[in-house]
Amino acid sequence: MESVDTRCCADFYSQPEVRQLLGEHLHPGGEALTTRMIESLRLPRGARVLDAACGTGAAVMLLARRWGADAVGLDFSAENVERARRMAGEAGLGERAAFVTGDVADLPFDDGAFDAVLCECAVSTFADAAAAARELARVLKPGGQLGMSDMAVHGALSERLMLGMAPWTCLAHAMSVEGYQRLFLDSGLRVVGCDDESAALVAMGVDLKRKLVMAGLGQLAGVLPGQALDVQQARGLIDEGLARARDGTVQYVRVVFSKGVPRRTMPWESGGCDPSTGCC
Repeated sequence: MESVDTRCCADFYSQPEVRQLLGEHLHPGGEALTTRMIESLRLPRGARVLDAACGTGAAVMLLARRWGADAVGLDFSAENVERARRMAGEAGLGERAAFVTGDVADLPFDDGAFDAVLCECAVSTFADAAAAARELARVLKPGGQLGMSDMAVHGALSERLMLGMAPWTCLAHAMSVEGYQRLFLDSGLRVVGCDDESAALVAMGVDLKRKLVMAGLGQLAGVLPGQALDVQQARGLIDEGLARARDGTVQYVRVVFSKGVPRRTMPWESGGCDPSTGCC
């Protein structure tokens, strides 16, 4: 099987045709899932929060607007950062929503600079996920919490799915749920909560298929990385992806970690998990 390049995932999501389909929250669950993630972090008043791989800053602006946080977004794409700054300024959030260009594996922040860290649908795209995890743990204050969400894979995917869909859905280097937990446990954090958000993944796939059918967006096939697909083929890939999400081979997972003892007690939403073992 040919190798896939996770860099094309970022290139794909920066295209206007894709934003027309998915909006500014380029992950399953959109703003509702981001809200659940932020709520799970139990932010203190006036918290300083980092959104790593922030895209065009939707979560950063949500943090600033609804939680009054001092929010900082970091993204590898200078184009995304410039767009985020412009949108934050237009929304009157420029004083509480800041954006910088940078690499998550080499963060330009001091140790313990943030009360909380957010990283949505991005760990699976990092070239050096272990280095990124160490950096995210480093900039987190003791007692602070890190919330991540991402695609998780349990079992083999077909070659057709890997070559046709993996590069633009962050499946190419997705880990298992246990793999993500181990990655951050090895960086010195502990697991305090884990939730299966696969229903949001299925809903996103169904909605994308509906839009392809209703709008006849044949131009989508022209922006898929390395593909020459028509709409019918794109729908077939979505159907196969949905089948794997429904049978549990592919999941969308939300995990919360803490640096030492959590600053605030957090309910175990997943139930039956002993965080000290990293088993959620």
